[in-house]
Amino acid sequence: MNEKLTLSELGHLFYARQYAYDILRRFFVEEPSKEYLKQFVQKNMIDFFPFKEDSAGIQEGIEDIKAYLATHDVVHIGHHFDELHWDYTRMFIGPFTLKAPPWESSYVRKDKLLFQGTTMNVRRFYDKYGMAVSDFNIEADDHIGLELDFIFNLNELCIQEIEGIEQNDFKLLKQLLQDQQAFLNDHLLKFTPEFCKSVKKDANTQFFSGLAKLLHYYLFIDSMVLKKLLNIEFIKRGQVECLI
Repeated sequence: MNEKLTLSELGHLFYARQYAYDILRRFFVEEPSKEYLKQFVQKNMIDFFPFKEDSAGIQEGIEDIKAYLATHDVVHIGHHFDELHWDYTRMFIGPFTLKAPPWESSYVRKDKLLFQGTTMNVRRFYDKYGMAVSDFNIEADDHIGLELDFIFNLNELCIQEIEGIEQNDFKLLKQLLQDQQAFLNDHLLKFTPEFCKSVKKDANTQFFSGLAKLLHYYLFIDSMVLKKLLNIEFIKRGQVECLI
């Protein structure tokens, strides 16, 4: 017998996913800003990261980040912020040889070349939803931060769809979930295990090694969540609406 889920329960799940992907995309798409770090620290945002009760790996990542922040004032002490900023720069930007390159192509292609088949496959997913990289043909579409941002945006569309469900059926919602599952399986999960392993090995700060653990374990949890959602029944006004 299929499990059943109310639209309210589904909405809470989508908001939890939005919270997780927002944190991950912000810290992997570019160097952390003082403004966001201040918000992140003062609101203890890491304590509310979802699914920590379901994953020892997520919990370990959270503890690593908290341990780093407990001994480093990244908001008020300049050299602490610079340390975190430099850790991102040296791992993902350069100028030295990158030991943890942030592009999918670097892990799934033998030649490691950007803007080839892998990048174009990712771009096709973006094009389907009218999304494009702001630095078109300068930053490769298969950058880890951009791929996380894509899932964030599709999940946001899911939230909008739930809020307007009285005027719609579940067809668009089903498609959004299917595309997220496909993107996770065909792209993010194909390279993030190795990417996260490289970050954990090369990071000079416990902050980024902790983020790598969060990313690694959260994506596997989320892939299971999506699989489950695609085989669930939704309850609407006392009637059972089947997603599949």
